[in-house]
Amino acid sequence: MTKSELLARMDSAELSRWQVFYARELFSEDRADLRNGILCSLTDACHRSKGNARPPAEYMPVKPVTKREYQPKQGEHLMQANFQQAMRAFGKKTKKA
Repeated sequence: MTKSELLARMDSAELSRWQVFYARELFSEDRADLRNGILCSLTDACHRSKGNARPPAEYMPVKPVTKREYQPKQGEHLMQANFQQAMRAFGKKTKKA
C-alpha cells in the first residue's frame, strides 16, 4: 500500500493511534527472535556432545540487551510528554505536569 492510498483510507487521528499502538506493542520481533534462538539452541544441543551447546543468543540476529546494559533513552519529562501525546491521540484529556 502506498502512502497516498493509506492517507485516503484513514485520517491522521487514526493513523496516529496505530503508530502509538505499534510503538508500544509488548510482543515485538525481539521476542520472536528469542523464541527462535531457544529452538535453534535446543536443536543444536541434541546434535552436540554434552556440555558443548551454544546459548540462544548466538542464534539471534541482534545480541539481546541485559538489564545491566540497558540505559533509558529518555528522561521522566520526555516520558510524560510522550504519554500525554498518546492520550491526546486516543482522545483522552490529560493534566499538564
